[in-house]
Amino acid sequence: MNKIAPKLNWRSGRLAWLVVIVAILAVTRLIIACGGSSSSNSNNSLPSFPQPQVRQSAAGQLNTTLHAEIATNALVNATSGGDALIQGPTYEGTIPGPTLVVNPGDTLNISLVNDFPPNPPVTRAGAFPHAPYTTNLHTHGLEVSPEGNGDNVYRQMDPGTTNQVTITLPTYHHAGTFWYHPHDHGAVTFQLMAGMAGMLIVKGGPGTLDYVPQVQAAKDIAMVFQGLHTLPNGQVVYVNPNAAQFGSTTPQQADGLWSPYITSNTYFTTNGVIAPVLYMHPGEVQRWRMLNAGTGENLLVALQGHALNVIANDGITIPSMLTLPAGTPYVMGSGQRADVLVKAGAPGTYLLQALNPLTTLASVTPQGIAPAQRIARIDGDFPSPTYPITLASVVVTGYPVDMALPNGPLPPPAGLPSISMMTSTPPNAVRHVTFDLCGTNAGGNQAQPSQRLPVCGYYFQQYNAAYWGGLPFDSLNMIRDADDAGVPSVPLDPNEPLVGFKKGGLFDPNTPLFSDMYVGNYEQWTVTNRSFSDHVFHIHQNPFLVTAVNGIPLPVPEWHDSFIVPAATPLPTVKNPVAITDPNVTFGSITFVTHYDPITVGQLVIHCHILQHEDIGMMQRVDILPRP
Repeated sequence: MNKIAPKLNWRSGRLAWLVVIVAILAVTRLIIACGGSSSSNSNNSLPSFPQPQVRQSAAGQLNTTLHAEIATNALVNATSGGDALIQGPTYEGTIPGPTLVVNPGDTLNISLVNDFPPNPPVTRAGAFPHAPYTTNLHTHGLEVSPEGNGDNVYRQMDPGTTNQVTITLPTYHHAGTFWYHPHDHGAVTFQLMAGMAGMLIVKGGPGTLDYVPQVQAAKDIAMVFQGLHTLPNGQVVYVNPNAAQFGSTTPQQADGLWSPYITSNTYFTTNGVIAPVLYMHPGEVQRWRMLNAGTGENLLVALQGHALNVIANDGITIPSMLTLPAGTPYVMGSGQRADVLVKAGAPGTYLLQALNPLTTLASVTPQGIAPAQRIARIDGDFPSPTYPITLASVVVTGYPVDMALPNGPLPPPAGLPSISMMTSTPPNAVRHVTFDLCGTNAGGNQAQPSQRLPVCGYYFQQYNAAYWGGLPFDSLNMIRDADDAGVPSVPLDPNEPLVGFKKGGLFDPNTPLFSDMYVGNYEQWTVTNRSFSDHVFHIHQNPFLVTAVNGIPLPVPEWHDSFIVPAATPLPTVKNPVAITDPNVTFGSITFVTHYDPITVGQLVIHCHILQHEDIGMMQRVDILPRP
């Protein structure tokens, strides 16, 4: 929301402005009702919903500056009137950052000024996270070049530098809801935990979803959902430099990567506000652009007493509107977006909520395939939230209106092959990728070698203490080429039953996972989850068409750029501490087809979008190559 205090010196650790902040909270409460939203049917008789600042292109250019800075913000609970403080990395000192609005063919010219303090002295180098204040910029979901000064996540923008980012959208780019955030490997979680992200909207012209009459008439509302984590004093801090594994063995030992957060605060905000209030007239239709900009939590989003009418997944228009009945959640993994139309019912107050992923059986697709618990194990050191979480209170009041919902097919997304072409074209390559977890606290029972995946022993030898900066680290969160199957050890070593793998399991910026991904190719991928946690598969630059979940074909294939790969089942419990190697365990999977657009030639990445996983290596470099 709005920045309410000058920047503070992060290194000093002093919250010198607390008194000032508390003194003006009453003013902030008035400000949060003043956010704007644009629409051809805007109705000013009811208070507005808080919206981030908007920066829009003009004459084909969006020229702007983004300051990466440590700031203190008040998180105002618009329903209860309570307040909380957070001090950490932001864009422009606000939570979230400004919304950027462009058109196909426009150029984004961003001057990114890194006003963070200097990085602390390195006490543990290697692959262990160690540079919290180096940053860069990723435009999540855009089909643009990954090279040079574009959407290049290999760039490193150090404190005290000013960096030019120039991203040109192709003229055929599809309209939709996207976002931007930092992506410097090892620092992403820390920077996003404080709210350092913003929405990015590509507007469409005639023949696009934006020009469907019922959509055009609806008020357009941005909803940036963020899970924010702070110490009790409000500060957002970096990892434990002496961590021995991903999650702590016990709270007393505090030996996990994020152990500073064992006693911490978790806040869920919408546009920087806790439980903001949204007003609608009975019968009014609004377009909600929903974004899960958290670091890893799955959000099972449902509105009491109202259906969610889905018109786009991850910024890509679906063939026909899909209606989720009241109470049925849209499951949003980290990084995912959903455009929905909501038609207000009878007068009253209704809660937009994130439901409990432990007790709600929900599907990773709005088509309802294979519903299950939706566990995203971000790290055991973060306290579990209390569900349900109120994302907004929707107050239906005032005079009634009668607005319609779309009926019939929606316009196909521009710039993408048709669904029929994607599913009927023989693939140039068929690939198999796995999410593999190894380690004592990797979920389930891995105390004995027989209870771990057969790949674990070999990769523990590869990723030893030297790799992790001089101290052992007993967690491997890997994304691997599953066709690199290794060979049995001879004689058979129960601690290392498979050896001879040709490829790495953790991120290596110097080596692509595959050597034959050519521009213009059609490919089929199956991504398998061999762990007891959902993982969000994300590929930069090129969206993909999901055709099956857990081997079950989708009635209508879905375009995405981020998609939850379901956890293995059954999940372990105290009464049933099943191991991942148990023959009764079934791995989750997704199958998709993809096509490599010519503009995306270059080095990019695939990774799990649970950012706590990505920061410790659950990512691979992939290269889109010119045709030979």
